[in-house]
Amino acid sequence: METRLKRLQLAIKTTVNWPSAIAVWLGLAQECHARFKEGHVLKFNRNSWLEYLRCVYLFHHFPSATLADNTVSFTYKGKKLSFAFGKYGFDTVLEIFGGDPYREFFESTSVRGKQVVDIGAAFGDTAISFLLEGAKAVYAVEAFPGYFRLAEENIRRNGFSNSCQIILAAAGKSPGALRIDHDLEDMFGVGIESSEVGTSIPVITLEEIVNRFGVDSGILKMDVEGYEYDILLNTDKAILQKFSDMVIEYHYGFEELKRHLEDAGFVVKHTPPHLVYMPQLKDEQSRNMWVGNIYATRGKESRQTA
Repeated sequence: METRLKRLQLAIKTTVNWPSAIAVWLGLAQECHARFKEGHVLKFNRNSWLEYLRCVYLFHHFPSATLADNTVSFTYKGKKLSFAFGKYGFDTVLEIFGGDPYREFFESTSVRGKQVVDIGAAFGDTAISFLLEGAKAVYAVEAFPGYFRLAEENIRRNGFSNSCQIILAAAGKSPGALRIDHDLEDMFGVGIESSEVGTSIPVITLEEIVNRFGVDSGILKMDVEGYEYDILLNTDKAILQKFSDMVIEYHYGFEELKRHLEDAGFVVKHTPPHLVYMPQLKDEQSRNMWVGNIYATRGKESRQTA
């Protein structure tokens, strides 16, 4: 009820003809041309209601944002940003720049002058957010070729090519290679499972990334749609201690990761899990995701030995 009330309040705040939009939501009308206060017009029906909600949240957080040609542009911390999102939608961009997880992380953690390893870089949005917070360099790893191409474009168009390196690879527990179908609509729930068609992608370990770039007291960001357990639980604790802080999205509960990171000398906090049901995944157990965020800070004793 609270979420529905909040959505109604935001619809009223952002949409000129909000009663018509709500009528579609309630099934009282077939479709609506929603007119947002900044001028954007979106035609939607009840089946595309979520597309309307994305625009509501976008214009709530960034009233002067623009949407055109599969590109979203807005001003963040005084800098004009522009992200191409192709056919995949701008959900991740909105999550990074308008959501709570990274805002809370940046409020409690200084990344200024740090090296950042960004596993699951998507469109380059998190890489850019870290650089805007003062990170020295970002090494962004993305396995999905469609996302990788957009990340390259977004890093370039926003002027961060000199401080961000985009790597087409999947992170895993051991080196290797896999084939990913680049015609997939998105990578959610696909992770590093190999396909019979598509592009051959190298699999690299967290240890390899740390050693390649000489990461020391760096920042680890990880959002790999359920494969965080495979990666982190198979990474040596000495490699984990090369990071001073971590922000990790978990997808099947936090308990196992929390224990492992605490054993490696980290102080771990987490947000409460919420259920996300993914009907396209292969079995019922994997479809029921319990999602939230972990924030880990290396303890004093580990800091002295790292």
